[in-house]
Amino acid sequence: MVMTATVGALLLAAVFLGFAEAWRLEAQLREDQRALARILADNVTAALSFRDPRTAGELAEALRAKSHVVAACVYDAEGRRFAGFERGGRGLEVCPAALGDVRIGSSEDALVVEEVLLDGNRIGSVLVRSNRGDLRQRLRLQIGLLMLSMLVAAVVALLLSLRLQRRVSRPILELAGAAGRVQRDSDYALRVRRTSDDELGDLVVAFNGMLATIEARNADLKLANERLEQRVEERTRELAAELAERRRAEAELAERNRQLAASNRELDDFAYVASHDLKEPLRGIHNYAGFLVEDYADRLDAEGRAKLETLMRLSNRMEQLIDVLLEYSRVGRVDLALQPVRIERVVDEVLESLAVTIEAENVEIRVVRPLPTVATDAARIGEVFRNLLVNGIRYNDRGPKRLEIGAFAPGTPAGGVVPDGAEGPVFYVQDNGIGIPERHWVTVFDMFKRLHPRDAYGGGTGSGLAIVKKVIEKHGGRIWLDSEPGRGTKFFFTLRGERGTS
Repeated sequence: MVMTATVGALLLAAVFLGFAEAWRLEAQLREDQRALARILADNVTAALSFRDPRTAGELAEALRAKSHVVAACVYDAEGRRFAGFERGGRGLEVCPAALGDVRIGSSEDALVVEEVLLDGNRIGSVLVRSNRGDLRQRLRLQIGLLMLSMLVAAVVALLLSLRLQRRVSRPILELAGAAGRVQRDSDYALRVRRTSDDELGDLVVAFNGMLATIEARNADLKLANERLEQRVEERTRELAAELAERRRAEAELAERNRQLAASNRELDDFAYVASHDLKEPLRGIHNYAGFLVEDYADRLDAEGRAKLETLMRLSNRMEQLIDVLLEYSRVGRVDLALQPVRIERVVDEVLESLAVTIEAENVEIRVVRPLPTVATDAARIGEVFRNLLVNGIRYNDRGPKRLEIGAFAPGTPAGGVVPDGAEGPVFYVQDNGIGIPERHWVTVFDMFKRLHPRDAYGGGTGSGLAIVKKVIEKHGGRIWLDSEPGRGTKFFFTLRGERGTS
């Protein structure tokens, strides 16, 4: 490390000094050349004025004493060569016949042109051309001395580093060996002998202290591990007991769910069978009451006929309720035939089946297309749209009656509020009917729930929305509404949600 730092510093210093010396020698050459040109220009003023080329040549020849000067030329006011000298016969290109033909030549040459002035008027020019060969030779000598100095310093640094290495590395190697044995054998009782009072001695003391601390912590950790293992064994036994209890509870819950499902199936079967079997005697009661009215009309007074007609009306009402129970139980009993269904096609079929009613009631129905394609039971979802449309037409005392059918994705700003957990596209059926008070927004989906007298708004059993809710929940969806009395109702529903059944 000492060797590397020393050599690096010396190399950096040598490079810096080399560039500095080259710059200094170049500047010195330039300054000397400009001074010689200025002196020559001042001395040849009289020779140019009296057109004395011999004197001018002798003055230029005086610069031959400078070894770096290659040529010194004097030119008249028109730029023609007047006098001068050339070293070594390098040719006319050094001092050409015309000042305008002067070229620098090789990279070894440096030239200066100075004007000759007399009373502020230019009467000629002088040119001094120098060669950098001498400068480069001196620079190489300087670099050689620098390299020699660097070599001597490197040797001295090597000797010092070897001595320091023995003093510094031996304790470090002992520490490294001890650390290796500790890592290999996990022997934290090992200690390293201190051999000096310097920083390395302090490092040995710190290393021994670290081993002592680790040894003490290992003892504490071993004791803690023993206690932890004991606690883990106890907790494992507790968890095993809790898991066994949970499994028993899950088994009991599964059995109860199975029993509940069986009970629900039995209730559905009972409702179906009971309602189916009740229809036969009710039909008989209705028919016999009709026979009595027709066959014994002359023997019955007005009160008797009224009671028989009431009996016929009540039996019809009972048969309608039984039909509703059959339909409601059938929704729970029949499995859904799920497949990709174009909702637009279902809506068009429902509107076609209600065409007579729509025309008779003068209803305007708008379908916001396109409607999505979803996996559903086409027949059941058709019942949903049919019931919602019939309710929108029936519970409407305004004119003209308007209904709208559409769908939107959850999160659409114009779609409406979607409850948490609702997934997939949201369908809606909106009307401009009588509306539903907010306190009845939940109860309207109960079985046989009517908000108006039995014969109001065309009568009915109050089961349509209950069947709609059961069909949608059978699909795994949700249904909700938004309404304001006197301004209409908007029913929303999805066909897949978190509370659905398969």
